[in-house]
Amino acid sequence: MNPTAILHATAAVLVGAGLLLSGRGLTIGLIGLGVVSFVAGIVVSRRDDSDSEP
Repeated sequence: MNPTAILHATAAVLVGAGLLLSGRGLTIGLIGLGVVSFVAGIVVSRRDDSDSEP
């Protein structure tokens, strides 16, 4: 698997866990980490695309 897919899957798991677990601080933290992982996946994807251009 490529790093983008791993980061996006991690984001999905973190957000899902954040929505299922009770506790306001834990929910906000997990959703925040999920958003950061998702954005990191986009950044890695864009960086890989820009490296392949001449």
